[in-house]
Amino acid sequence: MNRKKTYRLTFIYLFLSLVAVIEISPLMATLLNSLRTNQAIKKSPVGFPDRLNIENYTNAWKIGEYSRAFLNSGKVSLTVSFLVLLCSIIAGYFLARISGKIQRFFLLYWGAALSIPVFSFMVPLYYAFANLNLVNTHSGLILIYTAVNLPFNILLARTFILGIPGTLDEAAIIDGCSTYQLIWKIIVPLAKPIITTIVLIVFVTTWNEFTLANTFLQKSVLKTASTRYVLFVGERGSDMSLVYTAGMITMLPIIGVFIFLQNFFISGMTAGSIKE
Repeated sequence: MNRKKTYRLTFIYLFLSLVAVIEISPLMATLLNSLRTNQAIKKSPVGFPDRLNIENYTNAWKIGEYSRAFLNSGKVSLTVSFLVLLCSIIAGYFLARISGKIQRFFLLYWGAALSIPVFSFMVPLYYAFANLNLVNTHSGLILIYTAVNLPFNILLARTFILGIPGTLDEAAIIDGCSTYQLIWKIIVPLAKPIITTIVLIVFVTTWNEFTLANTFLQKSVLKTASTRYVLFVGERGSDMSLVYTAGMITMLPIIGVFIFLQNFFISGMTAGSIKE
């Protein structure tokens, strides 16, 4: 029995190690090529740098105007994360506590919203936002990102809150708490894992999003970091060292955020899936 368990664990670890290598290989190739010269990359697409060409990063940073792009991405991503988190916790709480036809309607509504691709309504949305003077504004993009990210995160928050006993609500109400005081003082402290998970998911999704940002933001001063990458692929595609460097510059903040919050992310995603 112990031998079978050992074989099973060995197989699992080998499989997970293989998956990890496959997942990290593109990132490592991008990192290594960002430190190589353009000539070396064209000669051999994958390899180690002869020396660390740090100037690739300074050149890419200046050409891509990443100082402004990072501020734009940070402004949009943080605002969207806050709005989605606020709406998700409140809506998730009510969906977890109500029952009957109203609950089934909203569950069906948000579930259906998840199945609708963004591309299906992008053209009419663009014309509507143009008439409202919301094209080429961060406010317009924030509204779109918030609406797109809400369905999944509302259902995610609901799943977590279902695991919080309703008796806590009753005790808080007896003590004189209003509904919103109950959410703020009882639900939010207990929901820290899922709050971190929602913030991380929304922040990463918004930071990396390209299609909507490139469509609704056409002025250079408003462009986000993900859209600046196109500058190197299109206009400077012949210099592959800058292409790889631009990719690393765009990814580095996301990698840092995920490494810092990974434990909270995992606990938030798994919470509520196991009933005690």
